[in-house]
Order: sequence, then structure tokens, then C-alpha cells
Amino acid sequence: MNHIIGDTMDIKEINKKFKFIILNTITGDCDILSSDRAVSKNLKEKYQIDVSHMYIKRHLTEEKYILTDNILIKSIWGDLVMD
Repeated sequence: MNHIIGDTMDIKEINKKFKFIILNTITGDCDILSSDRAVSKNLKEKYQIDVSHMYIKRHLTEEKYILTDNILIKSIWGDLVMD
């Protein structure tokens, strides 16, 4: 069932804009990002964690999440197929 209220983005637009969530499991701080490159950059700048965007891309297609140094990285849409 689709729920669209008022003048909002449709699910395909949301899917393009919001792809990954990064959650600091200690502080609860989180970021929602649109690309694996943005995730890699955010991890390096904010948490000093050096993970390549290709590792993120490959790993999240095989696994449901990455957990490193109390930082959880997850694809929001990993289990949803968009036509």
C-alpha cells in the first residue's frame, strides 16, 4: 500500500536521495546519506575510519550491515526491490 500525503516526494525519489544510514551505537548520533562515496567520506571525516566506497558497496550487497568501532553502516533499501 502506498501512502503519499500532500505534495511530497514519491518513493523512487526518496530511494535515490536516502540510501545509507550511519549510526554511532554509543551516542545515538546518525546520518543518512545518498551514496557509498558519501558514507566513506563521512566515516573518515567524522570518525577517522578509513573504509573505501567500493568496500562499502560490495560488502552491503553481500551482508546486511557493517559494524566497526561502534559505528553501524546499513543500506536502508537493501531488502526492497525498486522497479
